Amino acid sequence: MNISPATGALGAHVDGLDLTALDATQFAALKSALDEHLVLYVAGQDLDRHQLSALGRRFGPLFRHPIVDNGFADCPEVLELLREPEDKIMFGGESWHADITWMNPAGYVSILHGIELPPVGGDTAFASNIAAFETLSDGLKSFLRGQSAYHSYHWYEHREDPDYTALQPVVRRHPASGREGLYVNRMFTSRFDGMTAKESAPILDHLFAHMEQHPFTCRFRWQKGGVILWDNRFTLHYPINDFHGVRRRMIRTTSLEA
Repeated sequence: MNISPATGALGAHVDGLDLTALDATQFAALKSALDEHLVLYVAGQDLDRHQLSALGRRFGPLFRHPIVDNGFADCPEVLELLREPEDKIMFGGESWHADITWMNPAGYVSILHGIELPPVGGDTAFASNIAAFETLSDGLKSFLRGQSAYHSYHWYEHREDPDYTALQPVVRRHPASGREGLYVNRMFTSRFDGMTAKESAPILDHLFAHMEQHPFTCRFRWQKGGVILWDNRFTLHYPINDFHGVRRRMIRTTSLEA
């Protein structure tokens, strides 16, 4: 397995693996690389939905979306992300976010596989919550370590549905590296515990803008057969909507924290 870092902040390209046939040693090496780089791009793969599900299950129990209904009938934990040529909107929303922060247990590793891709465009960008936290002032770090915040699936509609809302720590420590990272995101984080959304907004908006700065990011260009694995606990991602009039088909699964 060969690993080439993508940027100084996060991300790496991985070569020399068949993700459908990982032995225990190879999987441990893959997980270790994910712990270090937070996002991995593995080229030249050919996984069906059942193989993708099996890979995701090695990281933890798989998430079955209670709202979105584009899972496969025989494999509902795998979502089909299909955009037809006439579609205008990207699945997942055009905003920085992490997957499944609005429930407990929360999202851990997401795995996205490119099946049909546009000739150009549709890249996915990622940001390191760890790099973002480490560059905050000591005073703000100290304040945030003692905070929790609400994450709600329907916050894009500015409402907190109690069935799809979870209270999460604002700062998390990576269990392998020990480094701390922010655990808030623009799409789902509504407010700090004990504060209103209006009171929370100035601090949250500052954090969102800080986390999304270029020095903390990387960007992967998709090629057919590519697979990206990322750690939702310590990254944000952004699907870039810059292609039109062509078909794009991907499949994705997400494991939950154990």
